[in-house]
Order: sequence, then C-alpha cells, then structure tokens
Amino acid sequence: MDGKEVKKELGLSYDDLCEYLLNKYGAAGYDYFLTKTCKSKNQKVTRTKEGLVCHHMDEDKAIQLSNPRFAVNNPYEYQKADRLVYCNPLEHLILHIKIAEEPKKDGANIIETQGIGGAIRFIIPELNHCYSGFIYTREFEKNLYDPLFKSFKEYISILKYWLKITKYPQIVTPEELSIDVYGRRVEKVYKAIK
Repeated sequence: MDGKEVKKELGLSYDDLCEYLLNKYGAAGYDYFLTKTCKSKNQKVTRTKEGLVCHHMDEDKAIQLSNPRFAVNNPYEYQKADRLVYCNPLEHLILHIKIAEEPKKDGANIIETQGIGGAIRFIIPELNHCYSGFIYTREFEKNLYDPLFKSFKEYISILKYWLKITKYPQIVTPEELSIDVYGRRVEKVYKAIK
C-alpha cells in the first residue's frame, strides 16, 4: 500500500471504507461459519493466498465475531457472506481504527468497546512482528506480511493517526502500539510513533 491509498482510506467513514474494500477485492462467496452454532469456520472463506484477511462488517456492533465463543452470542446474520469484507492486514487495522473512532452504532453491544481490542490484541502485534524483521516460513503468513515489508512508513502514519484521534488515550499509547506477538516492544515502531 502506498501513502496516497492509506490517506484515502483513513479519510473514509467505516461504512464507506467497507464499501470501498468490497469494490477493491470483491464480495465474499461464503458465510464465515458453517452453521449457526459457530463452531466450525468455513475454510472456503479464507483468501490468505491473496494476502487478504476476512473482516466482519458488524464488528462495529460486536467484538471478536470470528471467535466462536463470542460469535454464537450474536445474530447469525453477522456471519453471512454479505456481512464480510476482505482486506490486507494494514486495511484491517484501519477498519478497526474507524470502528473505534466513530460513535457506537445503533444495536451495538453497549458494554463492549468495539474496534480497540481487536486492533491492540491481534492486528497490531502481528504487524509489529512483521516490521521487527521476522522472517516468515508459513505460507499464509508470507502471503499476508511479505507484501507489507515496504509499507513501514505507511504503517507508522496509520498508528500516528490513531494516536491523534483516539478517544481512549489511556489504552491507545505508543507503548501499547509497539508490542509484538511475544509482548516485546519493537523499538523501531516505538521510536517512530513516540
């Protein structure tokens, strides 16, 4: 991703970004889980060979919809193909930032803070792992992260944007945004955003 596209995506609303990504990558052809019990992910929904992850559009209303424990407690409609969008890992982060940035949607779980946990606990640590210089050997990880090695500057601009607009400065801090999958601080990221 180049800086121009990152800037464009950061300037969109969450709903407009979902629409943009649907046009960019195409619609999902399959529901996320095979049944309403949400116990088995439909492997046909995966597009990691193309460097893409699947995002639930309704994560602006409920958290961790790809996790069976959380998914089963929400409407099954959130798992339907027409409620899924594909994105690369940087765009996935932007989607979560947009969720956290915008007011809660009608019908959102009021006791949850949508957008933040997914970004800080899952997406950012993986991206920081990528930018720490880690060499991936598993094919799906290579497909997802190798194309992003040249987008470090763009990644930093996304993190700086979030630090600037966050409603949760006690959670969204340079320290939190520079942790990798092992809980270690990635100095390259920390120094760039501090």
